[in-house]
Amino acid sequence: MAATAERLQPDAAAQFLAALAQQIGAENVLSDAASRTYYANDIFWQPGIEPLAIALANSAEDVAATVGLASRAGIAIVPRGGGMSYTKGYLPERAGSVVIDARKLNRIVEVNAADMYVTVEAGCTWAEVNEAIEGTGLRTGYWGPLSGMKATVGGALSQNSAFFGSARHGTVAEAVLGVTVVLADGSLVTTGSGGRKGTKPFTREGGPDLTGLFLGDNGALGVKVSATLRLYPRPAEVGHLSFGFKSLQDMAAAQVAMVPLRAVSEGFGIDRTKVEHSASVNKLMDGVKTLGNVARAGSSLMAGLKEAAKVATAGTAFLKEHAFTLHLVVEGHSKPEFDHAMAEVRAVGKRFGTEIENTVPKVMRSKPFGLPRGMLGKDGERWVPIHGVFPLSAAAEVCAANDAYFAGRAAFMAEHGILYSVMSMTVGNEFFLEPAFYWLDEITPLHARTLGDDVVRPWADRPGNPVARAAVADLRRGTQELYAGLGGVSWQVARDYPFRDVLKPETFALLSAVKRAVDPQGLMNPGSLGLS
Repeated sequence: MAATAERLQPDAAAQFLAALAQQIGAENVLSDAASRTYYANDIFWQPGIEPLAIALANSAEDVAATVGLASRAGIAIVPRGGGMSYTKGYLPERAGSVVIDARKLNRIVEVNAADMYVTVEAGCTWAEVNEAIEGTGLRTGYWGPLSGMKATVGGALSQNSAFFGSARHGTVAEAVLGVTVVLADGSLVTTGSGGRKGTKPFTREGGPDLTGLFLGDNGALGVKVSATLRLYPRPAEVGHLSFGFKSLQDMAAAQVAMVPLRAVSEGFGIDRTKVEHSASVNKLMDGVKTLGNVARAGSSLMAGLKEAAKVATAGTAFLKEHAFTLHLVVEGHSKPEFDHAMAEVRAVGKRFGTEIENTVPKVMRSKPFGLPRGMLGKDGERWVPIHGVFPLSAAAEVCAANDAYFAGRAAFMAEHGILYSVMSMTVGNEFFLEPAFYWLDEITPLHARTLGDDVVRPWADRPGNPVARAAVADLRRGTQELYAGLGGVSWQVARDYPFRDVLKPETFALLSAVKRAVDPQGLMNPGSLGLS
């Protein structure tokens, strides 16, 4: 069984599948046509190359066995988490690959409140992680994306991720103390202090930072099977603020000015189009359930009921009165600290804009992890974003260049029925900008399985629109090149964002050397990061 993946003969494929079934159980090996088709698509890119099979790993040992068998057979390995990616990260580059679906690796290994860390398997969703540490008085710094009901820890570590807690604590990479990965030869390796003999996984330091090698690598260097995350005391006080602005530049200026205050836990700015497609789509005013969540989040029953009534009265129509709106969560460990933080953030917001009802962050925090309905627009439009991260000092220049670029592409977008929206955040000491696009196109099995047939039924028969989809791909590529030209960095590189051509040759040579050392046959998610 030494054939390459591209030349794998039917008898060799059957032999491999039989060996894999014997190792991890026949019920955990999918090779039927429907499964292979489903795993050949992500949220945006379709149709992709169908894998030979899908391995549903139940343990780190299952992953190691799968990788070892595939490596000996010359078969490429592609890891997959919650399926929330749109950057070809878990799509095979070549026929005859094996996708490892890690979602059954969802055990909480250890919650250590005394030493302030939690170890979880890579298939845990962020909702599951937060549920596991509920009641400890602790929380990870970054504690999940909006899609945390489906998105996994392993997926976030592979592509990097930011949202809840990120304004203060940065991306998920800042939360990691160590990882356990399966290398191309099937061996299990642990980084950080957990990789030492007889030592707890309590620190990332103590020699070269091997953990960092496997963050943002998209599985090109190894398949992550577990991770240890640092815990922090959960803030006692939480408040919400929202502001309206006349321009993206004004909103960005406010966001940048708030960074040194270190008061905002998370915040995001959106335009009117995003309000139309995100606020209504995610049902921020979701009747009794939302009001119940808001009431429970109050510091007392009466305060909670008053907040819920305020949310119901405010609605979301007021958001459209402003070209851009910014929504913030402010936290503090004591009442004096919190009051001071709220006053400082409010003063900055009012300097650049107008304070408005804080409905959006309040309801978002009342139920942080819901069904990721935002992966489709309000009328079932397809959705895909693109992003760049910049120094804080570049925010004004980047916003102006972004506005100019999309103004120049307005006729092109109108021709193809593409709607443009934009979101901005600060992530630690970085400025984050994320345009997104909506267009009419077919609903894929990935959308249906993620959101449920009831949600997608009104648009289930919509025909495919490959012309508009190609136009969106063109817009995304142009945006990527614009941001790279402005000195921006992108996290979710996978096979989508420019990487090899934006790195200095010496830097890419070092990465390539590491790749050859840990994956000499080039079988670990080949093509990812521009590595073959």
